[in-house]
Amino acid sequence: MKHTKHLSVIMFLVISLSSFLNFFFLADCMADVPDMKVNSDSALELHNMSQIWVSPVDSNLVMIVWRDFRLETRRVALGVSYDQGHTWVDSLLSIEEEYLHNEPVICGDRLGNFYTMAKRFTEIPNWYDFDVWGTTDNGANWSGPFQVLNGSTEFQESRGKLAIDRTGGSYDGNLYISWTHFPNPTSIMFARSTDGGVNWEEPLLIAGPDTNNWGAGHYSKPVVDADGNVYVIWAGWEEIEGDPQRFQKMVKSLDGGLSFSDPVVICPSYYVNEAPGSIIITNLPGLDADLTNGPYSGNIYLAVPCATTMEYNSPSDIIFSRSTDGGDTWSSPIRINDDPEGPPVYQFHPSFTVNQDGVIIIFFSDQRNDPPYYENYDSYIAFSFDGGETFTTNYRVSDVSSIPGVCPSGERGLELPIKTFEQLSSDQDPVTYLQCIMCTYIGVSAYYDRVHCTWTDTRDGGIQNIYYSNFLIPLLPPRILMPEDSIYFSDTLVQSDFHWAACGFFDEVHYNLEISIDSNFAAIDLIYADIDTNIFLLSSSFNETTYFWRVKAFKVADTSESQYSIFHSFTVDTTSPGIPTLFSPADSSTITDTMPEFAWSDISPLSPGLSGAPIFYSLQISSDSDFTPGPELVEYTDLYTTSLDIPDPLPDYQTYYWRVKAIDEAGNQGEWQDQPFWFRVQVYLYGDANGDGEVTIGDAVYLVNYLFKDGRLPAGSYTGDVNCDGTTAVEDIVYLVNYLFRDGPEPCSE
Repeated sequence: MKHTKHLSVIMFLVISLSSFLNFFFLADCMADVPDMKVNSDSALELHNMSQIWVSPVDSNLVMIVWRDFRLETRRVALGVSYDQGHTWVDSLLSIEEEYLHNEPVICGDRLGNFYTMAKRFTEIPNWYDFDVWGTTDNGANWSGPFQVLNGSTEFQESRGKLAIDRTGGSYDGNLYISWTHFPNPTSIMFARSTDGGVNWEEPLLIAGPDTNNWGAGHYSKPVVDADGNVYVIWAGWEEIEGDPQRFQKMVKSLDGGLSFSDPVVICPSYYVNEAPGSIIITNLPGLDADLTNGPYSGNIYLAVPCATTMEYNSPSDIIFSRSTDGGDTWSSPIRINDDPEGPPVYQFHPSFTVNQDGVIIIFFSDQRNDPPYYENYDSYIAFSFDGGETFTTNYRVSDVSSIPGVCPSGERGLELPIKTFEQLSSDQDPVTYLQCIMCTYIGVSAYYDRVHCTWTDTRDGGIQNIYYSNFLIPLLPPRILMPEDSIYFSDTLVQSDFHWAACGFFDEVHYNLEISIDSNFAAIDLIYADIDTNIFLLSSSFNETTYFWRVKAFKVADTSESQYSIFHSFTVDTTSPGIPTLFSPADSSTITDTMPEFAWSDISPLSPGLSGAPIFYSLQISSDSDFTPGPELVEYTDLYTTSLDIPDPLPDYQTYYWRVKAIDEAGNQGEWQDQPFWFRVQVYLYGDANGDGEVTIGDAVYLVNYLFKDGRLPAGSYTGDVNCDGTTAVEDIVYLVNYLFRDGPEPCSE
């Protein structure tokens, strides 16, 4: 068993010093720790990929690991605090000159032992493995590193993630690692240790190339639920109509990681590649499970960055899904970030934890504060107190925005194709390239209400440093969910659920709901006080006007209050719209277009929201003047314009009736016209010389009479031009006879 000797000496001094320091910090131990730099070196090198863990048995003990370049090569750095994050001592955990380390992670077991893991490799030749270190004495001594693969491999093993069974059950203390095996097509691999990371069993292939030889995907993470079941979730591929598309996929083990189920799809996960500022985005999931004895025990939670559209590299949100039945089913994804939808803002790299009370905590990077280009980023956090049903207003953790370093052109990490594997080219500067992945990992951990966060920050002259903050979960202003803003009601008796995100547990936090006709709330028309839930059924009479509503939270124990939420509005409008005037097709007209334009008058209010709810229209077209439901009735709804080029052709040589009705967004409906318009569609048919709507021998006779016996002109324009050469001649008769009796081509088909 190897020990990191220089680190042991440092930790011994730190422990001794911390006993002295705790005397001074005892009175202030509940105070928030503002943003502070953790790495103490003065080197102008990179520090990124930070992860954090707080001991479950000693809330004063917090550790952070990160990727560190102070020696100009990749190392694992360790920061340790024995006073709840007020002071830190940092050093290098990996110092072997022959090896480089990347992608460090840290977590602990339920007894307070800490474990960290990192990918180990050499540059020439390329050999890969994972190293694991452990400490059972609060960081004074570290054992390891121990190799997961029991010897280096020539294949790239990437994005290893670590989970530990903390259930106290049959597999308590087991260490589990999942990772991606390259080259493409990729595989998702898994290994476990039952002796504290010293020895590792033979790796398992849990998801590999399918029958189409697609890669399994990338960015996996394991998690252990309250029953000791092991899950691995990753960004994988699934065939949709012959094309591979991104989904979050999952496997499950019921025997402590000895065997796994077949992969199943959880939810779509549109891939995000790069945020403005050349920030490379990894699509790693945030993942945790509720191990408490509370009402949400056993739930599994997932958060991932997800592009807002399927277009390449579109802006992204943090989406959340949960399973309450052991991964058998998952909820529809909801959006965690609460910034307005529309601007090209990227949210990415969620980190996840569930505290000892079952509070879900999601920490993520966010570019919302830098319009119009949205390149600088901050760290934000959101909480859920109801098992993931709702999430709070987002809380900004970083007090200064970071400016990302820009990668030179051509050195950005583009998404790898499904079946290829490309290394960083030899002419690229690795350090410059690595500036682009400053935000690959950020970290969050919690001990009950105290939350500890770490992230990569560039406020110190653009240099990437590791920053840290801790705080008690704040009483945030409620996040309003419904009714949606600017909604309309069609009855003065408003009956609707008013819903907002829970700001705390219901026995601790209650709410006041205020309603006013003044958006500044100078006067309150209605107040509903001391609501002990986050859903309130409102049933009250209102005048026909616009109202504004907001919510404030307060703690029952000490009556401390949150700020008010943003306000939403609703308008009461009971007036039905008028009847539009029909314009075209004109009444009793004949048209020669099977997809005509329909137009009618605009009866929308001049000032939507003040004079009435916005208007939309329904258009009906029927061959029956009574508009009897059936295949002859065509209806186009939700039309917010006063004209429509219908997309579906109408059969020729028929008579149709049409009408339009106005509806407003309050649900008030106008009346149809008393007298609908009618029109006839009559479009010429090549070869239908006699105009009866069919091409038969009668048309050939008609053409013979026209050409040789001074008969009448063919009906309609060019109906006698059967071969479409621009004239009506004997060749058209021959063409028509061949079509009718000798299997010749259809009229005008050549």
